[in-house]
Formats: sequence, structure tokens, C-alpha cells
Amino acid sequence: MPLTEMLGQLNSTVTATVAGLLVGVLMKFATKWTDRRKDNLTEHLELRKELREELDTVKEELHQLQKELDEWREKYYHQVEVTTLLQAELTALRHELAEYKDQTGEFSLREPKDD
Repeated sequence: MPLTEMLGQLNSTVTATVAGLLVGVLMKFATKWTDRRKDNLTEHLELRKELREELDTVKEELHQLQKELDEWREKYYHQVEVTTLLQAELTALRHELAEYKDQTGEFSLREPKDD
């Protein structure tokens, strides 16, 4: 085999080897790049899942607080109603007592002062 033919074969072998190495490096780079994007996507999906779970928890707590607020509001209005009825009954009893004392000739009951 002549020397030029051997050099040509060596040159094509070196070129093929360098091309193979270049393709390998490029493939490794592309694989790392896609893996990094995949990891970022997975991380974002996990964060979204955590945020949704946290939002569901907050919604449940808000619902529970609204329920408790409604119960307290109901108790408050019931208490206001009872207080109003008792005040009306007290006023009626005072008037009745004042009339009774006026009829019996005893001193009259003075009305309480509103503070």
C-alpha cells in the first residue's frame, strides 16, 4: 500500500473519530439540557401541586371559620332578642308597679335614668 493511500485512510479514520467524538459530546450536551428542562418542569409541577393543596387547606379553614361566625352571629342575635324582650317586660312591670303604688296612695316609682 502506498504511503499516500495510507495517509488518506488515516486521515479519514481521524476525521471519522473526531466526528464521532463531536457527535457524542453534542448528544451528551443535548441530553443534559433536556434533563435540566425536565427537572425544572417536574419542580414546577410539584410546586403547583403543593400550592393547590395549601389553597384547599386554606379554603377549608375559611369555610370552618365562616361556619363558626354564622353560629356566633346566630347566638348574638338570639341574645339581643332575649335582652330586648326582657327590657320590654321590665318596662311593663315598672309601669304596672307605678300604677299600683299610685292606686294605693304610696309614693310613686321614679323612672330609671338612661345613661
